Amino acid sequence: MKKLIPIFAILLLASCTGQKKLMNKWVGSTKENLISDWGMPSKIVEIEPGGEILVFAEEVNFRHSSANIGSASQSQMGNVVQNNIEVRKWQYTIFMVDPEGTIYHLTQKFYSVSPDKINFQLSQKSDKN
Repeated sequence: MKKLIPIFAILLLASCTGQKKLMNKWVGSTKENLISDWGMPSKIVEIEPGGEILVFAEEVNFRHSSANIGSASQSQMGNVVQNNIEVRKWQYTIFMVDPEGTIYHLTQKFYSVSPDKINFQLSQKSDKN
């Protein structure tokens, strides 16, 4: 079993790296190519001057297991109760598109808020010091 842990860790890292490379291929691509491949985004937010944020959201369910161990006397083990908790989250893939329709940045995040309830607020940095 201990020999499998390093192999699992290597596979996990390799899959994360592969996913990142796959996603980064979109940087420099066009909005039209993205929509052709992914379909229409869940939300489009216009930003000045003429750019856009394209938001793709997918509901994901996570299952967490936890164990509660009851008190035990010296002669017997305590009771073990295992709880399976399902947590619903949304995986957001967010693409930043410049005024020419070219993707220049993307990010992926998990949030508990559904796309119809999420509010994007953009702020500009102030030049005042």
